[in-house]
Amino acid sequence: MPPTLSLPLINEPAQANPPAETMSVGALEYLIGTWTNQNIGASGRGGPENPFSYNLMTLPQSPTADPSDPTQSPFGYILKSMSYYEEITFSAIHGTAANRGGTGSQISHALLYEQRVYISDGPAKDMLVHFENGIWGFLTPAAQELGPYGDGDGDGDGEAAGLQTFGTVPPELPYNIFKQISVPHGNSVLACGTVGASPVQQGAPMIGPPPQVLPAGSIDTGVYTRQSVQNLNPVYAQNPNQPLMDALVVSLPIKQFVQLDVNSDQGGGAVANINYEQERADVTQYYATYWIEDTGNGQFDQLQYSQTIMLKIPIVLKPGDAPTEITFPHITTNTLTKVPGSGVLVGKN
Repeated sequence: MPPTLSLPLINEPAQANPPAETMSVGALEYLIGTWTNQNIGASGRGGPENPFSYNLMTLPQSPTADPSDPTQSPFGYILKSMSYYEEITFSAIHGTAANRGGTGSQISHALLYEQRVYISDGPAKDMLVHFENGIWGFLTPAAQELGPYGDGDGDGDGEAAGLQTFGTVPPELPYNIFKQISVPHGNSVLACGTVGASPVQQGAPMIGPPPQVLPAGSIDTGVYTRQSVQNLNPVYAQNPNQPLMDALVVSLPIKQFVQLDVNSDQGGGAVANINYEQERADVTQYYATYWIEDTGNGQFDQLQYSQTIMLKIPIVLKPGDAPTEITFPHITTNTLTKVPGSGVLVGKN
């Protein structure tokens, strides 16, 4: 039975102190709301039955003795590639988190998110295939408030609470956005990026192929070009960003967009995996681009993303051989539409 996609995944309790300051999260405000796969225009595509998405994923598997069977793997790995649909909710956290450095602070304004992904075709249609939650954060520099509650040496009840900052200065922030990811495989990711003070760009985004699609090294990649239960759409497997490009063709003309880029290799980002994953499918890097697009109504109601997880897998290329470590890009892309009324912005009181 298909899941119900009509309700947000996060239900914030009523809270007035502090409020959810959704307009203080910088460019992240364009993410706020619930997004699902919905048909785009008159194309009949984009919804759960025929989404503009693709998941390109590699799984380690011992080589078989029959390389002529396209449903098996003579290469030491198989693909689990398919189209998918999803629901994702971004919700502003009530309040901020101050990172105090002694001579200055950075203030984190954050969104909590939750994501659920379902297979849209093949023998496992409508099965939940991925769950993820985490935080998107926007950092702003500030002078440091003195004392535990910002009132110098007082107890936090004085009239000067939150005002005394003498001797401190706002720090420089070369990276001012981050994404924290938690998935139940035992992986955690921190990826950082930078977004400008005026993030809205005019026109439509220029989306090309991902930086890397095929594994590097001496390994047979024929499974990427052959249609099978492993790989339901070989065209998308060779360019997982193609469904994003296809969606832009049938979408209403994009008037303007906001782009968010994050990478675990910058800004102090990192990836952590449990030891089983370290030994068999070690996530070594994560990078992603999100495009939040205005389809002409000024609402920024279309979301596209392309994200890559680099997996280092020890592959036995031939029976009896020692494993060879090969790095495979695991790429996911999708085009989503905001659920009407789900992205209400709230100003600071």
